[in-house]
Amino acid sequence: MSSLKCLSILIPAYNEEENIKRVIRQALEDAKRLTNDFEIVIVDDGSSDNTGKIADLIAKKDKYVRIIHHKTNQGLGQALQTGVKECKNDFIIYIEGDGQSLLKDQGKLFEKINESEIVLGYRHSRKDYTLFRKILSYGYLLLLRILFNLTFRDVNWSAAFQRKIFDSIEVKSSTPFFLAETVIKSLRYGFRVCEAPTLYHPRIAGHTSLGNVRTAYHMFIEMIKFRFGLD
Repeated sequence: MSSLKCLSILIPAYNEEENIKRVIRQALEDAKRLTNDFEIVIVDDGSSDNTGKIADLIAKKDKYVRIIHHKTNQGLGQALQTGVKECKNDFIIYIEGDGQSLLKDQGKLFEKINESEIVLGYRHSRKDYTLFRKILSYGYLLLLRILFNLTFRDVNWSAAFQRKIFDSIEVKSSTPFFLAETVIKSLRYGFRVCEAPTLYHPRIAGHTSLGNVRTAYHMFIEMIKFRFGLD
């Protein structure tokens, strides 16, 4: 992987007690190959299981790990908002707390992050997705194309950011629309956005809270409000 001078690794997590220890340990191992100046910022989004406790134990023993707790579950977008504000370094990489996107697989993103303020990772294959999740995913991308003329292959996956963009734009979404809103506002502001391939790992344990009707509904409402200036 390409080297970086400094890096903040942002990992939001909600009810990932079966995955979070492995994800943090893997991120620590991978980050040390990249740079000596890094931090891992975990946002426990109001988990009702032991996710927060497990992360706390690791943070107490490892100086590179910090954890922020939401008292209640506020949604992925809000977790990312909290995490971005807490990240201290010039470069931020967002990976998921379920282990489906690993830091070691983001090399192509790091190769491009000095050329573009945002690098969106895209997945080659999602063979374990149910038909319903595939419909939601492709429907979401279609709506982004229709409403905002976004033609990126994946706007809901791992991504790398230059920290400065968040000093220039305000992102309000509390749903997974956070990433799309960040991209749209960044493009309007004149920042550069590109794409890079990354690997997708099937979930080993636990269940996602993203691929359901309720989350999709709230994302759709946020998209419409944002598109017509109602947010």
